Formats: sequence, C-alpha cells, structure tokens
Amino acid sequence: MTIYRIVPLLAAVLLSGCGSMRTVDSDAHASISELKLGKTYCTEIPRIYSGVAYNYCALHGDPGGRYQRSDSLSPPPPDAPQGLYWPLFDGVLSAATDTLVLPYTIYRQQRDGSIELMHD
Repeated sequence: MTIYRIVPLLAAVLLSGCGSMRTVDSDAHASISELKLGKTYCTEIPRIYSGVAYNYCALHGDPGGRYQRSDSLSPPPPDAPQGLYWPLFDGVLSAATDTLVLPYTIYRQQRDGSIELMHD
C-alpha cells in the first residue's frame, strides 16, 4: 500500500469521533444524547470552533460521566493524574479541523446562531 491510500484511511478513522464532525453541520437544536455528550451542563455550543466547544462540554458535566474518561484505558498509577481524558486529546484534532472550516462556521454562526442543546 502506498502512502496515498493510508493517509485518507487514517484521516477518516481519526475524524470519525472528532467533536468537529459531530457539530459542524448540526441543526439549530440538538439533543444531548444525539451528540453523545452524556450529562453535560452546557446549554449551547457556538458554531465557531464548535469541536473545541464540544470537547469542553464533554468535560463540563457530571463528574465521572462516561465521556470524561476513556473506558478502554487501564486505571492510572496511584501517583499519576486521573488518566487521559479523550476530549483533551480530541481537542487538538478538533482545533485543527475547526480552523479548516472556519469560513463556513462563521457564516453558519451569523445565519443560524449557536447550537442549542436540549436535555432529554
């Protein structure tokens, strides 16, 4: 396999769980369960840099929520911090993706406003 076949496949895998991909083309109202945010306290997500805001909302919620820490990781050692938070890692990828789609999200923010989150 050449690098030209591996790079698009890798990009698709990495972007499939990205906060930006979940929010860039969202409607004016979105259900928290639809966006897979768990028990967040956020009430809206701005469209500009929405992936970064999505990850903030994933962290800003009920402590110990299922999206605050990856279940697939082993427990951290006793002297380590509380483990790797997936939204922090995804925030870097989301920031890059949000920068690429910035002209579109500025337009959508002006036209539609922020994404209002509906609690189930």
